[in-house]
Amino acid sequence: MNISAKSRYAVRALVELADRSSAQPGRPVRLTDVAGSREIPVQFLEQLFASLRRAGMLTSRRGASGGYAFARPPEQVSVLDVVEALDGLLSPASCTKGECDRLEGCGAASVWIEAKVAVDDVLARTSIAELLERERRVRRRPGMYYI
Repeated sequence: MNISAKSRYAVRALVELADRSSAQPGRPVRLTDVAGSREIPVQFLEQLFASLRRAGMLTSRRGASGGYAFARPPEQVSVLDVVEALDGLLSPASCTKGECDRLEGCGAASVWIEAKVAVDDVLARTSIAELLERERRVRRRPGMYYI
């Protein structure tokens, strides 16, 4: 059940988009600004944001004042939404996808299903807005000084 680099980069980029658009919600943010700030190649981010736009999480506008904006508030976009849009359903084993015909006699299946439910729960209740708040708290924390 690996979460791909695509999803991890997309979450980082969406946190940056949320940060940049917090002052003016709905106003498009240039992709190059997001990519530069998070050190993500622009071409790669274009692909990710195009997929997220098709999934209904982002809107885009072309032109000089164009860019990307959230289609719904960042509080309503979960990490699970992003991962499922880019990677599909998370699954630690084939039985959690419904692809196993031995579910009833398999004791291990319950563990894999329980693990999937736990991971899905954490990712579903963590929004992009919450991740932005976590980042802001970390940035405000004073640095540790050693003597």
